[in-house]
Amino acid sequence: MYHSDTFNDYEDKKISTTSATFGLLRKELISNLGMKRAKAFLLRYGWNLGVANAKEVLQNPTNLEEMLSKGGELHLQTGQISKMIAERTLKTDEQGRVAYIYATGKWIDSFEVNEHLKNHGLSDHPVCHTLAGLGSGFTSLITKRKVFLKEIRCRAMGHDECCYEMRLEEEWQDDPEMLEEINLYNESSFIDELNYTYEQLLDQKNYIEKVSTFHDTLTTKLSEGDSVDELLQTVSQTLDLPVTIEDLNFQARMYEGIDQEAYELLNQDFLNFISRTRSGKIQSAAYHKTFIIRGKMHNRLVTPIVVQNQAIGYMTFIYIDQSVELEKDMMFLQRAANAAALCFLNEKTSLEAVENMKGYFLEQLLLKQYSSQSSVIYRGYYMGIDLKEPFYIATLQLTSNVRDTSNIEFHDEVIQSITRYLEMQSYKILITQFEKQIVLLLPKVDDFRFKLENILQHLKNQFRLTEFRIGISDECESIDNITESLEESQIVLKINNQDSIILFENANIIGTLINSKNMSSIRRKARKELQPILQLKEAKRDELLKTMYVFLMNGGNLQQSISDLSLSMSGLMYRISKIEKLLNKELRNPIAAYELLLMLDALKILGDIDVSGLPKNV
Repeated sequence: MYHSDTFNDYEDKKISTTSATFGLLRKELISNLGMKRAKAFLLRYGWNLGVANAKEVLQNPTNLEEMLSKGGELHLQTGQISKMIAERTLKTDEQGRVAYIYATGKWIDSFEVNEHLKNHGLSDHPVCHTLAGLGSGFTSLITKRKVFLKEIRCRAMGHDECCYEMRLEEEWQDDPEMLEEINLYNESSFIDELNYTYEQLLDQKNYIEKVSTFHDTLTTKLSEGDSVDELLQTVSQTLDLPVTIEDLNFQARMYEGIDQEAYELLNQDFLNFISRTRSGKIQSAAYHKTFIIRGKMHNRLVTPIVVQNQAIGYMTFIYIDQSVELEKDMMFLQRAANAAALCFLNEKTSLEAVENMKGYFLEQLLLKQYSSQSSVIYRGYYMGIDLKEPFYIATLQLTSNVRDTSNIEFHDEVIQSITRYLEMQSYKILITQFEKQIVLLLPKVDDFRFKLENILQHLKNQFRLTEFRIGISDECESIDNITESLEESQIVLKINNQDSIILFENANIIGTLINSKNMSSIRRKARKELQPILQLKEAKRDELLKTMYVFLMNGGNLQQSISDLSLSMSGLMYRISKIEKLLNKELRNPIAAYELLLMLDALKILGDIDVSGLPKNV
């Protein structure tokens, strides 16, 4: 069992070697086999040395105590230690067989410690494996019992000396650590270790070949022009796994090897284990590398799909059997994600050309540079947009304290980000830069507002130091009204400067009255009527404009106006008198008050005056 017959089949010849040479051998064993397997080899090596020494002693047998004492002498003769101190208790039965043996001892100046410290530094575990094996093998053959030494203190661990205990095998049953060490004596020979290493290398070679074949298959599919859907089908069938491609919110855009009902059930299990912020948003930044999610019902292996250094989504392997080792499939997943990225890059290149066409097409619509409705509708079909169906025109407003949001290159980044995101959502739109703004044509769809919220959330995730707001026109049913719809989307952004999504249908009446045809006349009329106040110095001008606006909004209610403006009665009356004198109008006259309020609202919407800082009820 412990290789006691190792030396029976041939003449045993002694050879000598230096401690440095043995230290080098020991170092190479640890480097190539790892600490555990090197320990097993050294224990068995020591065991066989001990057995060989015991055989020499048994050629001239004496009493048991004398023969056991010669074990320490052999240690000293080989130079493995410089001194040995031991105490032993031995009991035999009536037939002279060993019934009990227990010993403690110290190895002084262990050569194994010196070599280990030189080559590896301090250790977390004892390192005198050859000495322990030698003592175990020698004693076991002499006593004809299975006896094992355990090193309990070691200088390589920083202790002041190397100490051991010796017991019969059955006496170690309450020591799990020693039982594990005893099992190392039972392991295969060094030749078997080499065979094991070879098998591991062979397995690794076969694995690499399998991955390489998998990669070649995907490359062939790409060269044949397969779509992402077809690529996903190939991956799923080759690996016999459910595979998905998901957007940055971990919502599946396509999946293979699993039906919709099963996917939605498992996806909820998956989302329960995704890291989120305190507000409940998914922490996308935490998932920039391959990762594993272990749910209650299934496990997932997930990696980002990166196109031009930007993650556009995720590829996922789904494992219903939770006992499967996921790590072994990481290389397959990463190769598949790379292939998908190439596929998306090809599509992106084609998409950019199409998007440029779409952008130019939308610009032509906004400028009304087309000959007939029918030709425009036909071109819309070609681009995946049905212009006979209702749509909205939207204006996207960008603001930031740290970057120039009017920069054309930045607008291009935003447009590309929106395009890639909506492509994953299968929502086709038109988008372009128009008059230094980003303008979108959005077909009417179910959950329209939800889609808008997702677009803005995506942009916030991509451009964290930029604020995005979007103004939406009223529903447009004809391309002939597209210019008016553009004006509506721009006006609502001026009316409401707080909400991120502003719908024209919620705009006030003055907002609906302003358009490009009457904008200049309204501005001219309003500025003419309010000129006596507008020409005053800034502080005085703003003071009177604000007072007039609050007073008119309160319908001439003095008490409410005093409260809103934090003025005294005399202070308010003085300002009203001043305004009336400058404008030559009575603010309590309903007709005059109505006209003045419309003018103030119009200039406010057009951005000519700022009456911000007013109470919320104003």
